[in-house]
Amino acid sequence: MKKTYIIAEMAWGYTGDYEKAIQILNGIKESGGDAVGIHITSMADYMVKDYKCTAGQTLSDSADESIPIYEFLDQINMPDEDWLKFGKVADDLGVDLVVMCNDIPSFEFSKKLNVKKYVVASAIFLEFDLIQQMVKENNDLVLRVGGATLTEIETIVEFILSIDSSAKMNLLVGIQMYPTPIDQLNIASIEALRQHFNNPNITFGLADHIDGDDVNSIYLPALALSYGITSIEKHITTDRKEKLEDYEAALGIEQFKKFVDFIRVSKEALGDGSLGYLINDSYVKYRDVVRKKLVAIKDISKGATILDSDVMFKRSDYGEQLENKDNIIGKRLIRDVNKDEGLQIKDVV
Repeated sequence: MKKTYIIAEMAWGYTGDYEKAIQILNGIKESGGDAVGIHITSMADYMVKDYKCTAGQTLSDSADESIPIYEFLDQINMPDEDWLKFGKVADDLGVDLVVMCNDIPSFEFSKKLNVKKYVVASAIFLEFDLIQQMVKENNDLVLRVGGATLTEIETIVEFILSIDSSAKMNLLVGIQMYPTPIDQLNIASIEALRQHFNNPNITFGLADHIDGDDVNSIYLPALALSYGITSIEKHITTDRKEKLEDYEAALGIEQFKKFVDFIRVSKEALGDGSLGYLINDSYVKYRDVVRKKLVAIKDISKGATILDSDVMFKRSDYGEQLENKDNIIGKRLIRDVNKDEGLQIKDVV
């Protein structure tokens, strides 16, 4: 059974501190997560300097509101040389790099890293030139579909397949608010999307953004496993008490370990959805334990012909099960049988 691919989304959560980034990376490795999700951004190509995000919240409530958004992000944006070092550590730890490039210069730089998967965020669904370059570089993609219309999702899926018909797409479902209210998770919508995009190249996952302080934040994402998802993305921070950027929907390292453990156990409990367990050793053993067996209701002497009135079914360690009753009735005993003793095919001729 293939395990669920768990992406620990770091985003801007290192707040510009390389050592914090490495601390998070080590935490992902220790927790058993599979990948770290990172954002690579060339600020001059990503955002105008007077951007005020008038449409709504985009930064953590820990951000310095005394300076413009552009300046704040530019301050906490890790330089290329640090990303190269970070990538080397990730490779050494065996943690995959799942990379979201916010602009073409960042994508060009990302080629210097060992990128396992590229992330196509809904924010760039219409930036076909950038997406085309990503697909040609690495056709194993994560599509964050939160914030996109169904038509937009259809369009980007068709566009990617037109570039490379063998491209693999993992559609991450989830509204990426800071944080997302539980009543807006809509986890069950994954099934509707699975039915709509019935394509072997397309798998599904959950991008979870529940408030990290909610006691259910560790457990609720596992509900999505029952809808056949193959991946879960969850924000990670060092410790929520530090209130680093993006911490609202993030789990601290110790919480993340519990989260991963719960996902792994939940996946194991769900199984693979097949009926193969009906013939496994444990199932057969349980069946043998609970099924009643054919026993004598009185002492019966050797040579007697077994009558239906001589036997009944009781819980017993020995004796034939119901389906073999006809192989006993009407046959002659080759040994003495005591009351409540099990009757087996080998006892009759």
